[in-house]
Amino acid sequence: MIVSDWETAYYTNFSGSAGQGSQPMVVSYGTSPAAEVIDAETEMDESPTASLVGDKMCYRQIEFVGILNGTQNRAIAEKFVDFMLDIPFQEDIPMNMFVFPVNELAELPEEFSLYIQIPENPAELPLGQISVNRDRWITAWRELMLQ
Repeated sequence: MIVSDWETAYYTNFSGSAGQGSQPMVVSYGTSPAAEVIDAETEMDESPTASLVGDKMCYRQIEFVGILNGTQNRAIAEKFVDFMLDIPFQEDIPMNMFVFPVNELAELPEEFSLYIQIPENPAELPLGQISVNRDRWITAWRELMLQ
């Protein structure tokens, strides 16, 4: 079943975690098990959910920051990117966004080490295949969502 938003999928339809629904799986971040422990109202020794991390079972999502070509504020934009890549900001990201830092010198919170499984062999799509099919895939997705 596809629903309109992540919160409905996770907190209403999903039978794990706080959800009371009938669906045993939900598309979410691989960091959700750590978030379950961190955000729990009562202290937990283990996460009530887990991630499927077998070979090619999940995709690695990469979030990024960039500077728009032709910006009139390039120097300020570069300082902002530098700020975001610096260790203090990078070490703040996991507990606020539940994503991994890109700076390899940033230390991860203990909860990430304890409750997150990192896939050794995530699924990938070649960039050329994405480029060729992007518009068709987006159109198909929109049509499915508007049914």
